[in-house]
Amino acid sequence: MVKRIVTISFLVLSCLVPAAPAQADGPERMPQVAGQGLVAAYRALNFDTSVQLRDGRGAGRHVLWPASWKVCSQSPEEGASLQGRHATLTVVKTHEACPV
Repeated sequence: MVKRIVTISFLVLSCLVPAAPAQADGPERMPQVAGQGLVAAYRALNFDTSVQLRDGRGAGRHVLWPASWKVCSQSPEEGASLQGRHATLTVVKTHEACPV
């Protein structure tokens, strides 16, 4: 019985291990995520990329439910190297207009 529990636990944990980065053969580049939903932006970024979110309305709101937010702008720009850097995404709620 113990062997069965250990085997099942191992299988469950092995499914939780993150996939290898999509660009494992070179330096990671910033994808274009401005204009996308926040969930799609997270998927486009490598799992080990440090991401900082900034409220586009300047209200200092915190993102509690990423599916209800969209990305208005990004730093660095698309194609820039992310090696040793973090990405900053300016976000607003999906029903709000992006700041100009």
